[in-house]
Amino acid sequence: MTWRAVTLGVVCALFIAVAGYINDRLLDLESFNSGHLLPVIVMGTLFLVVAGLNPLLARWRRRLPLAGPELAVIVTLAMVACSIPGRGLMEQFTQILVMPHHWNHVTPGWKERDMLGYVPPQALVSVSDETYDEVVSAYIMGAETQGQVGTPFLTRLHDMVLRVPWEAWWPPLRTWVPMVLLMGLASVCLCLIVHRQWSHHEFLSYPIATFTAALLEREPGQAVPAVLRSRLFWIGFLMLFFIRINNGLCVWFPDVFIPVGLTWLLTPFAKVMPWLLKVQYGGELLRLNLFPLVVAFAFFLSSEISFTLGLSQLAWVLFALPMVTVGVNLSTDWIGGWQGWQRCGSYLAFALILLYTGRQYYKEVLLGAFGVRRGGASGEGVWAMRVLLVSTLLLIVLVARLGLEWPLAALVVLMSLLSLVVLSRISAETGLFIIQSRWIAFGVLMAGLGGYVMPPSAIIIAGFVCVVLAVDQSQSLMPYLINGLKICERAALPTGRVARLSFGVFVVGTILAIAAVLIFTYDMGAPTNYGWSHQRIPTMPFRAAEPELLRLSAMGSLAEAEALPWTQRLGRLAPTENFLWAFGAGFILVLVCSALRLRLPRWPIHPVMFLLWATYPMATTCWSFFFGWLVKVLTVRFGGNRAALRLRPLMIGVISGELVAALTFMIIGAIYFFATGQKPLIYRYFPR
Repeated sequence: MTWRAVTLGVVCALFIAVAGYINDRLLDLESFNSGHLLPVIVMGTLFLVVAGLNPLLARWRRRLPLAGPELAVIVTLAMVACSIPGRGLMEQFTQILVMPHHWNHVTPGWKERDMLGYVPPQALVSVSDETYDEVVSAYIMGAETQGQVGTPFLTRLHDMVLRVPWEAWWPPLRTWVPMVLLMGLASVCLCLIVHRQWSHHEFLSYPIATFTAALLEREPGQAVPAVLRSRLFWIGFLMLFFIRINNGLCVWFPDVFIPVGLTWLLTPFAKVMPWLLKVQYGGELLRLNLFPLVVAFAFFLSSEISFTLGLSQLAWVLFALPMVTVGVNLSTDWIGGWQGWQRCGSYLAFALILLYTGRQYYKEVLLGAFGVRRGGASGEGVWAMRVLLVSTLLLIVLVARLGLEWPLAALVVLMSLLSLVVLSRISAETGLFIIQSRWIAFGVLMAGLGGYVMPPSAIIIAGFVCVVLAVDQSQSLMPYLINGLKICERAALPTGRVARLSFGVFVVGTILAIAAVLIFTYDMGAPTNYGWSHQRIPTMPFRAAEPELLRLSAMGSLAEAEALPWTQRLGRLAPTENFLWAFGAGFILVLVCSALRLRLPRWPIHPVMFLLWATYPMATTCWSFFFGWLVKVLTVRFGGNRAALRLRPLMIGVISGELVAALTFMIIGAIYFFATGQKPLIYRYFPR
């Protein structure tokens, strides 16, 4: 790792971390996280560097172009930073800590039931009747900026910093920031531990890293990567680039340009197959979305996985239809429901399968962490395990200090880490760049234990822990870093040093991002038009606890449930109706499918199906994965493996064309906004 690469990587990462939320939510421009695990701002810029900047620098001086390992470091640090501004953290972080006061102020019944009284005082900003306007209203509405047009920037920035009520924010920041950083540290350690098993022992494909490495690898004496010298690459690139540019211009000038159709509606078939509409997401099968990016990525996958992903939604409809017909309620939200409980069971079973397949390696690493050296455990993995154990224990202690009993605190933390590991595995094995787990730890515990064993205070505290640390794992640190480590490994870089540098960037980026978000929000106001972070997430713990509070109050058991220790409450364990069936179904489906996959060589289904079906990203992209599987099967059938290898540059060109077209509209939209002050028209080029 050169100092040039580290410096550029840190600068790019801090820019993404600090400016990301301001760009995405306060200015409401095209998101830095667009593409999620395949971030446009990172991958699109990478292509411009390797295809444009590097050749220009090579003409000036041979040593000036950025080498592949240097670009690998920069890309990894930038991807790590992408976990900060989006749903991984900042999209909802500050609003979680302040907006409950607003919703308590305007929601009938909250004050009567003293909902905020169940929240530890240090978990929210300090607000009184006298400071409500200064702390809460000013956060929502922003400052009056009239008369400041001619004010120098530094003077205005100084005023903006002083406008933030830091005294009110210090207690919750002191409470939550250490937990966020400990979760980040645990994620980095998990990456180092599982990476060796997944990359060296199981030989996972890492499609995102494979695509990135193709843009980084160049032969000695060549200014551009080998793939960019392929005619097929440029055919795929130009074809998709011009299609996307044309379709984007159709949004801006609908009377001038004619769009290239990439979506076909099959709704007339609903008359023939009305049963499709009975199941949630069943109607999506009648909307044929073609995402060339997804088709191209499917070409890098094994036929088993691409076929599984393509078949997932049809399999879900056929699985769910009999239950819906007999009246089983399958509706699910982020708090809970049949589908979420089923996926949680599937995640647990899948994690056990991963632990079983790597049992020898993980055993050696764990024993090495306690001083029993084994040959298969690297020093890097041993130290990562030691730090993981300490950081996890500290995180459980901090959660317990909020008032959550230690068994519940341990379950919340461990389930959150489990979801991160499994979701990262999904990305490494399937190349999916937009994933939703659609289950959350406190919702599963609430349904599995019942409102007496897990009373309203425990639900609210656990809910806050989950929405702060792991509400949307697909944009968290671990899946970004797991792909980054593979990119660096292919560039012959030491993964341990990259991981330590990545964590340092995460720490600094998080602290700077929190400060920047508070400063600019108190100046510009919160994004009240974005319901996810403005209302849904800040009220989620209370919406989950309120029905249980009312039920226990009606039974006269509320005070008893809140007062008794957890050991005495276990006797009244009462899982929610259908919870055990849903959880057990997900658990058994994964175990049975995994066993069949091991026993039957031609078994066509991968157990990842049960982790992903009935989620929006899968419902949107299933047809594209099916087309990708079909293209690859036909290519191998009629041209053999050599034909499939020859088509790889074409697929890399398709992906690159999509990314550069997306980056083009991101840049044009930002220029248009700063030139006119008006929000640009948005062209949606990725599934979201």
